[in-house]
Amino acid sequence: MERARRIVTQTNAHCMDMLAEVQPYLVEVAYFFFFLSRHMTLPLFQEYVQSEFYKQSHLKASVIESFDVNSGNGSGLYNVAHRESTLAILSLQIAEGLPAVITVIILGAVSDKTSKRKILLWMPSLGGILHSLIYILILYTSWTMDGLFMASAIRGLSGSMTAFLAGSTFFAINTTQREKRSSRLAIQESLNGLAYAIANIMVGYWVKASGFHQPFWFTLICGCIAFLISFFLVKEVKVETNNASRYDTENCCIDTFRPMGKFFRCKDRKLLIMWLAILAFQSYAWVHLGQINTLVLYFTGSPYHWQSHKVGVFLSVAMGVASLGVLFTPPVLRNWFSDIHITFGGLFSKALGTLWLAVVQNEIVIYFAIFMLVLELIPFPMLRAVVANSIDTADQGSLFALMHCGEGITYFLAPFMFQSLYADSIDYFTGFVFVLSVILLIIPVGFVIAIKFLETGQPGEYERMEGETEMTPGEDLPLPSNEESKDISVIPVTSNQSEANQITANQNTANTGATDEEPVAV
Repeated sequence: MERARRIVTQTNAHCMDMLAEVQPYLVEVAYFFFFLSRHMTLPLFQEYVQSEFYKQSHLKASVIESFDVNSGNGSGLYNVAHRESTLAILSLQIAEGLPAVITVIILGAVSDKTSKRKILLWMPSLGGILHSLIYILILYTSWTMDGLFMASAIRGLSGSMTAFLAGSTFFAINTTQREKRSSRLAIQESLNGLAYAIANIMVGYWVKASGFHQPFWFTLICGCIAFLISFFLVKEVKVETNNASRYDTENCCIDTFRPMGKFFRCKDRKLLIMWLAILAFQSYAWVHLGQINTLVLYFTGSPYHWQSHKVGVFLSVAMGVASLGVLFTPPVLRNWFSDIHITFGGLFSKALGTLWLAVVQNEIVIYFAIFMLVLELIPFPMLRAVVANSIDTADQGSLFALMHCGEGITYFLAPFMFQSLYADSIDYFTGFVFVLSVILLIIPVGFVIAIKFLETGQPGEYERMEGETEMTPGEDLPLPSNEESKDISVIPVTSNQSEANQITANQNTANTGATDEEPVAV
């Protein structure tokens, strides 16, 4: 009996040790399921809204290719239904995006004030659960736009994807060593791309085989898994806060949001590097997100005329290859290059692959763009790491909330701008929007060059050692008690500190042994 009890105790201790090893990476598990649900609901609700508008216009097809519309009867009805569904989809995205921008700032400030960063994870997961649940209820009852707007607004008020990105970034950079932050963030970016690839393939074939009910149930299950892991299994990160930098005015709003004001006071080089990295991140995200959403229109139109499932496979394979690139490249390249140099490689890969998409018009050769875009996701984790290294840990929740709220605006404004440019240029050059994308990449390249200049072009700031106090100009440093009575003529002066210490020690020994002797004139 005693032996059995000992075995159970040892097994329990072993399991707890294993759980302690895996604990920091549970955030990545929740991250994958959250974005798998997120990337599935986006095309799902777009196809569902489009199919309902087609039904209201008494049209049979739920998804129609542009070249079929222009060649068949009733093309006017299809155009009207397609235009109305597009406006409805854009309105639903705005109904989610605008509340999310405000909510993520509030959640970021509250998380720093209370030191409870898990709210940035479980709150968006809960909003995703309610979003999928409302769609399921609508599927089993009746079609209503009011219900769809309510689902979008609830997910936006929960912080949506932007809050989860801010929270996962905080946990990643504060549960690993400083020099490994970019590699840890690269793992998260790889999981995001992998979830995107899996979601697009699943939605394309699942909806065609069994309709919308089962895919929406699957998104609900994924959201529940992300919520349970975030709320119950992820542990808070203990961060030492500087109470002197906090405000205590007995006003909740001032005490919560006033510390965020210091981010906008670019008085030192670190804050300037931080803002340059954020601007580079946002400008690159604008090009990346706008281009991905325009590729669907580009491949379904002239000269390719691909069907929707073929476009989904192309985008999924491209994102899968990019996920592998961002997963394995940073850990290898960091042995020789810095985060900024690796970022330049990702920007070059994006420019080269985008230019290939714009110029090549061959259906076979176009697939080489997948390999050229293999590093297109790398700038995201690299720039996040640069931002994280420029700010104190206690303020990172608010900072990443500000950073990703701009990304939330980009998610629905960038596709709108790029798709409008594509529609205006389709008559004379279908690849014009991709050429413009390459030109716009000059903006993040300029910001990254400025970061590199600030990091290497000026001397670094002096960092005081532990226990060292800062001296004001004109203040004399007091000598130790054993040095006050020494003649300054015998204090050694040398450029080698260890040699100076040895000389001083020899002098102390000599002085101790010769206290009764006559002083020797120097």
